This record gives sequence, structure tokens and C-alpha cells, in this order.
Amino acid sequence: MKKIAFTIVLNGIRFLPQQLDIIPKVFDKWYIIEGAVKSVNCTSWCKTIPPQYLNGVNMSSDGTYEFLNSIQNDKIEIIRPPINDEKHRFWNGKVEMCNSFISHVEDSILMQIDMDEFWSVNTLNNMFIECDKINRNTMMQFRCNYFVGENLITSGQNCYGDMPYEWNRLWIVKDKTRWKSHEPPVLNLNNMIVYDKNETSKKGWGFRHYAYAYEEQLKFKEDYYGYRGAVDGWKRLQEETKFPVYLRNYFPWVRDNSMVVKI
Repeated sequence: MKKIAFTIVLNGIRFLPQQLDIIPKVFDKWYIIEGAVKSVNCTSWCKTIPPQYLNGVNMSSDGTYEFLNSIQNDKIEIIRPPINDEKHRFWNGKVEMCNSFISHVEDSILMQIDMDEFWSVNTLNNMFIECDKINRNTMMQFRCNYFVGENLITSGQNCYGDMPYEWNRLWIVKDKTRWKSHEPPVLNLNNMIVYDKNETSKKGWGFRHYAYAYEEQLKFKEDYYGYRGAVDGWKRLQEETKFPVYLRNYFPWVRDNSMVVKI
């Protein structure tokens, strides 16, 4: 089966050069979908993207736009929304971003790899060997090391960083389909086999998710997601010396018992 990865991105220059060293080695095609998005559908709870995060044509303002333009690799396709009045229009929600390439996916292994998510080449290859034995529509869910600092990860199951509906990341797509939603990622597939986190964890499959590793990520989530106090709370967490601690004591929007440990 063809191996396809996709990444939706806005201002991902910190991570994309590293992804470029990994993803093209193991995938036949990598779709990178760039641009600003309207706060509609499954992400209607988000705020409007502040203008400082956009360049003059409504693309990334941190160098991502220029970096993507410089890539010369037949395996990589950059997708952006149409241009209106000399600027790219906003995507109509993240579902439109995900559906921008989906007509090309059939009899394929499809993976969503966000710009801040990293898989080892060995893990991916082992997963693909197993997938090639499966002849039905399939979805696989995984656990991750969820970073809330460069050397801090969350600990605990069925809580922040490991909610039951998180991380759907791999699909075996036998027939053409469409995305129902992006948060969580759900494809319209019939008669689907599901491998949950417990099953994939037993095989040693998982990834690293640098969701809150760097201060600029917190600033964006404070501005776009409306996470008030995100930067200040994150800074206090980085200064902590005794672990484990409750994440909720630093991230005000967390309400459960997710812990933070140092690695």
C-alpha cells in the first residue's frame, strides 16, 4: 500500500526542518497544508488568528512560508487555499484543510503527523509491516510522550495529554473517503477495525508530541485558543524543582489529575 502523511501548519519553522529529515524517508507522499483557518466547525471554539501570525499574503509569518517554497522534493506537495485580492483566503475550518488532498487517498496507509509530533523511523517501519497484513479499513490510536517543557512530560492515562478520544493518527484506507472532523480526527470509513491505545502500546508504538515545549507555542495558544495565563503558568512550571506536580496548578484550563514528570 502507498504510504501517505499529511501535516497542517501555520508557523512551524521550529519543527518542519526536522520533519523533513524523517517523513520523506518512510512515506511515498507528504502533503503539507499551510494557511490560516476560520474558527468554524470542529474548531469553532477558537478565536480569530491575530494578524501578527500572518505575513502579507495570509501565510505563516515566522519563515515557514519561505521554507516551504524552497523545498524541492517530488514526494512533497504544498497545498494552500486560493488567492483572492492578492492574499490567500482563510481555510473554511481544519476539515477543509484535511479534505484538500483526500481524493488522492485509496488503498493507502494514511497518517496525520502534526508539525510538533515526531515518530522514529524504526517505529514507523514496524507499523507499516503490520499494516501491510491488514486488508480492511482500519484506525489506530496511540499514546505519546506529551511535552509541557523541553524535558517535562505529562503522566497519567485518560487525563490531559491522554484523553480517551486522543490520538487517532493512522488509518488504512481501502476506499475513497472524506473527513468528518479534525478534532478529533475522524474519517468516514465503513466496517472499520480499531486498534486502541492499549493495543498499540503493547507493540511499543508511540510518538513524541512537543505540544507545549517552547514559549512561543504557549503565546500562540493564549492568543488563539484563549488559554489565559498560559505563558505565565508555563514559565512557573519550567522553574519548578520538585516533581511530580499537578499540571492544573500551572495550566488553568486543566481540570483533571494529569501529573508532570521530568525526563
